Amino acid sequence: MGSCPRAEDEVQRIEMLQQFPALFALLLLLPLRGQGAVSRERDTRTNCQSYSSYSLTPHGDPSDGPLGLPFMRPEQACRTFSSSAVEKVIVDMTTRMTRMKDKDLARLFENTFPNTLDTTIEWYNEDLTFVVIGDIQAEWLRDSSNQFKVYLPLIAKDPALQNLTRGVINLQARYITMFPYCNAFQPPPESGLSPSCCSGGVGASISPPDDMQIVWTCGYELDSLLSFLQLSRLYYEYSGDESIFSFNGRQWFNAVEAIFTVIQEQATPTFDSDGNVVSFYNISGPNQQYMRNRGRGPPKRNTGLVGTTYRPSDDVVIFPYNIPHQAMLVVELRALANLLEKIGTRPDLGSRAFERAQIVEDAIWKYGVVNTADWGKVFAYEIDGYGGVVIQDDANVPSLVSIPYLGFVNNSDEIYQNTRAMLLNPDGNPYYGIGPVIRGVGGQHVDEAHPWPMGLITEVITGSDDNDILTKLEYLKNTTTGLGLIHESVQTHNISDYTRQCAWANSYFAESILYLASTKPHLLFEDGKPYNISVVL
Repeated sequence: MGSCPRAEDEVQRIEMLQQFPALFALLLLLPLRGQGAVSRERDTRTNCQSYSSYSLTPHGDPSDGPLGLPFMRPEQACRTFSSSAVEKVIVDMTTRMTRMKDKDLARLFENTFPNTLDTTIEWYNEDLTFVVIGDIQAEWLRDSSNQFKVYLPLIAKDPALQNLTRGVINLQARYITMFPYCNAFQPPPESGLSPSCCSGGVGASISPPDDMQIVWTCGYELDSLLSFLQLSRLYYEYSGDESIFSFNGRQWFNAVEAIFTVIQEQATPTFDSDGNVVSFYNISGPNQQYMRNRGRGPPKRNTGLVGTTYRPSDDVVIFPYNIPHQAMLVVELRALANLLEKIGTRPDLGSRAFERAQIVEDAIWKYGVVNTADWGKVFAYEIDGYGGVVIQDDANVPSLVSIPYLGFVNNSDEIYQNTRAMLLNPDGNPYYGIGPVIRGVGGQHVDEAHPWPMGLITEVITGSDDNDILTKLEYLKNTTTGLGLIHESVQTHNISDYTRQCAWANSYFAESILYLASTKPHLLFEDGKPYNISVVL
């Protein structure tokens, strides 16, 4: 491949096209002729290598820092979407007056910030956007929401990016309305893309039944539904665009109704008053891990909390009430109630949201806080209401370490501080790995000796100590194995033992850098001045 053009060139190219609106509009529509897949047509024109293969070897000129990190953006012709606002931020963060002190960190931001747009927009049209996680050609509700969160502060200044984000929400609403218990989906029929083979649902016995022409895998994760609510309300906050609520016969409200149905069902205890087993969702099969009790999962007592079957890592729960999920539910249902009030509709849904949020919050403080011998009162990771408690954390968000980021408590909260101290210590968290290569929170998805960089990113965002934040940034820089992208996991004692990179982790890292740029600019910039995106745009 030839040399990779830099962000300055991309800004100039897009701004030049925008001087000729008719031509710009035509070029935006060209990839959509025949409703074909954007990435497919690009592959046909330029023989673009799949990014999962491209990302395995370094490209471009190395950064000026001691690590010499490569430039890992694909060539312009192979990028799946271009945003003038994103390109301006990259230039301003890395090469202008607010130049980042650490050249390797600047390169890592340059690679990760546009990664979702560069590599995962598999197809889009005027109303729908199908975004994949990276190396699997399927859309996860949680991942796609988190992949786009980093771009939300830009959408008011970039109509094309705003419309792309709107398309993500519209398609998610369709998926949730059809299969609210499912978490990952095939391309929409409008795309002309064929459903991918060998999904996570192959061979599974699922009730309620799914459709593998539409669903990629049907693992019920409460946080996937909450991520849709979060992306929707943040999109509205940044754009003021109400079209997501009216699109396709107010389908968004149908999705919200479906979410409330799931919440009500999963707040129902396993046994009714006569001792009969009650179950609304069952899953079992060779690729679904071991779900106890014929696929129903572990029993749960009536507590006011809402059960889930899978964690954010896609691993099955040990106990059904995941406390980070509950914290996210409280925040997002209250935000939903406020959103509905702002747009002046469906006060019935707003009342239900507010009432459920209060029930769940009361239950968190009653059942989800436990006494420990060494750490005092802490948040449990999972409980069942019968006294069963899991003490650990998982790197994927929502996690216990991330609950200030979610908005449930402030990072100075005493119980949170106790919990954080416990979880970021190998004596307190069985999935806190330490070694010369990396130290941090991992999870059962890989093993106990593979911390996830995503967990370190959460420490950066929720941290307050400058030296500790800088230490975490050093780990993140030094564990890309020379590839300049964020890996899923890295072995504590062997830097060559890592698992794939994925777009969510890249977006989350870029989000943490932008957060530091505005709240702790002295850690990043020579001039130490806060970074204001609105001024740049």
